Amino acid sequence: MYFYLTNLIPFIMAETTVTQTDKNLPTDAETIIQGAINGSEIFVSAFDNDWKLFASGQNPVYVAIVNVSMLAAVVLVSFWSLQWYEQIMSEGFSSGVVKEMAFPMIVILMLNNNGAMLVTTSLALRNVSNKLNSSVLTVTRNGITLKEAIRSVNTDQTFILAAKTAMAECEKLADVEIDKDGNQITPKKDCKNKVAQEIDTQASEYKQKKRIQGQNNWNPLDVAGGAVNTIVQGLSYIIFSGLSAAFQFLVQFSFLLTAYVAPIFLVLSMLPIGAKPIFAWLSGWLALTLILLSYSIIVGVAASSIVNSPSNNPLLLQLIEAIFSPILAVAIGTGGGMALFSGFTSAAKFVVMPRRD
Repeated sequence: MYFYLTNLIPFIMAETTVTQTDKNLPTDAETIIQGAINGSEIFVSAFDNDWKLFASGQNPVYVAIVNVSMLAAVVLVSFWSLQWYEQIMSEGFSSGVVKEMAFPMIVILMLNNNGAMLVTTSLALRNVSNKLNSSVLTVTRNGITLKEAIRSVNTDQTFILAAKTAMAECEKLADVEIDKDGNQITPKKDCKNKVAQEIDTQASEYKQKKRIQGQNNWNPLDVAGGAVNTIVQGLSYIIFSGLSAAFQFLVQFSFLLTAYVAPIFLVLSMLPIGAKPIFAWLSGWLALTLILLSYSIIVGVAASSIVNSPSNNPLLLQLIEAIFSPILAVAIGTGGGMALFSGFTSAAKFVVMPRRD
């Protein structure tokens, strides 16, 4: 059991195992470790093909949603056109009539040609969100950008865990032995020194290869631990890294899903209700953007605080990335989205509220 678990860790951390080549890397393992090191960038690029298909106007799911929404829009316009006809006959093309007709015409225009204008709007919002997130990650703190701090700390903690796994094997060896020539040797100490040198070299080479800033600020000889402790930390690392990757994946998927349902919210805004659902859609997009930004800031600030302080704990940043940051980011983003929607609702009520003389 122990042999299986200790070999499972290098399998998950395939990028740090020199015995494996890039072509043999398991896709899921590579995604997890690269997601931990590179942050949200890898998950943004993971949806590039979906966004390209969305932008082309040929996505079958989006086209189906647009067609249904267009049908609903035509029905609503036909229904309200009778009232517009009566108003035009009595008032002519007054400002009130034009105002009531303007929004439905805009909806029809945005849904025309498979929702081309709405697609352009969604893509513009996505670019703004990703640009803001990239700008946040370029902020420098403690002499290093937040992006590089995340990459450096995650890389260090990955190699720390690899060192712990290898050191646990050294613990099985005897402290002192007599070789076949009658000389006294120290197998455990020699094993640890060899592992420490190899891990330190691999970590430095990996950082240089991936252009990751920062030197190794941890001592491989100080990371040795018991077999049980190593197994628990290894499994915890896998779980936390997977949760962090899943959270960032879901945030990016949520942006795509929000873009898909935009036609529905746009058409529902034609109904004679106080707050238009399209405002809820915009508020939801803002909430997702705030979640993305908050997550990057929290993780980046935590990483920049850790990067210059030697730490042999391989789970510190993973715990922050997987548990505390998502909770806090969702709370901030949801609160901001609700505040914006409340503002839209209040503004709508103010606009439609009749004046009292």
